[in-house]
Amino acid sequence: MKRISSPHTGSIGAFRRGPRRALALVGTLGVSAFVTSCASGAELDTMKPKGPTADDLHNLIVPVFIVAGVVLALVIGGTILMIRKFGVKEYTEVDFPEQIHGNTRLEIGWTIVPAMILAVVAVFTVSVLQTQNKYHKDQALSVVVVGQQWWWEYRYYDGGFDPAKNYDLGIDVRLNEIQNHKGKTEKHPVIVTATQLVVPVGTEIDLYITSRDVNHSHWIPALNGKRDAIPGRIQPWKIEADDPGVYFGQCTEFCGLSHSRMRMQVVAMTDADFQTWWAQQKAPATATTPEGQAWLDQQKAITAGTFNSKVDPSKVLAAPTASAADRGMAIFRGQCTRCHLATGINEDIYTGEAQQVSKAAPNLTHFSSRTTYAGGIFNLYNPDGTVNRPQLEAWLRNPPKEKPAYAVGERGMPNLQLSEPQINDLVEYLLSTGTKPAAEIITKTEVE
Repeated sequence: MKRISSPHTGSIGAFRRGPRRALALVGTLGVSAFVTSCASGAELDTMKPKGPTADDLHNLIVPVFIVAGVVLALVIGGTILMIRKFGVKEYTEVDFPEQIHGNTRLEIGWTIVPAMILAVVAVFTVSVLQTQNKYHKDQALSVVVVGQQWWWEYRYYDGGFDPAKNYDLGIDVRLNEIQNHKGKTEKHPVIVTATQLVVPVGTEIDLYITSRDVNHSHWIPALNGKRDAIPGRIQPWKIEADDPGVYFGQCTEFCGLSHSRMRMQVVAMTDADFQTWWAQQKAPATATTPEGQAWLDQQKAITAGTFNSKVDPSKVLAAPTASAADRGMAIFRGQCTRCHLATGINEDIYTGEAQQVSKAAPNLTHFSSRTTYAGGIFNLYNPDGTVNRPQLEAWLRNPPKEKPAYAVGERGMPNLQLSEPQINDLVEYLLSTGTKPAAEIITKTEVE
């Protein structure tokens, strides 16, 4: 008797050789998927919403997952049932099954039922999307989120913001100015910071997300889903936190060498704490001593043309030397102004265009009020509140060594060839630029 062998091999062959092996395989895969999806204390967890916008997404996702799970169970169950009931190890010409074509009832059923399921899911999905995409241009607080290799910038606008009228990537990052550019009246931000987005709890914050160089994607899973940051476009989004805390995020669009090291955090505060932070951030930076401030004021007067150093050279003040922080301030004006702005320190000579492909670098006005830097990958403070000085010194000594970048191509901070005394003075200056965050925030924002 001629034997007709099955043309199938691999996993289908395994199903035919034994239902028990098939059940074991399915069970193993299911358990593995469940176990690997669980992580206690995971920073990026979509299934733990911490705000109303994230709650809306969660309340949509869970029922859809349940329906999908039921469908999966029915499909797998039906497959196993057919294997057990009709499966044989081999066929012969005599018992080869009769070939039939079509079953109208079944075909109508498996067309209508999935269509009805998808229709119900679509109704709830559209409803959630409509809620997610309601924005308030007159919102008291709006933030423009700008991605660039490899860090995030947060530009705070107070008293309402309309991206169609108030923002264009051609403007610079100086504060409290109005500038006409490409037919728009630009409304400049009152605060510009980096890496950490500070917000008050219980307040919807409208975000306007864009990019200066390549595509990125902004994702704070505890507060909302993902939103792409695309050059030349402004993508509206929003977040709101129910409780004070720290919510971690990550760029989710591959953007180059340090894509995986482009992180961000949302620091949610009580309204009182936020107002304190807001007032501190709006204040310009100053020198740490009267000697340093006098020199700084004179340098600004020279830039403005109100003091002519050539008329009376004897009145020209020497750069401050007594305070390490003031020496660092002088180095910052001379070495760092090509890329970084510190309002109150170098806005008079800052051109508004960093020597980067993105034309921007982090605003360092109140650097020490943050707890992370370099795209959110290094801790500025140790868990006990002391300064993580060795890491900051290493970063200033050779940034490309600490974080992969293409510095020679103006993508990432270059090695400035600073001397050890210059590094020491710059560290002292940077640590003098703001109020150290509360111990609780330092602990909760710590990164590994």
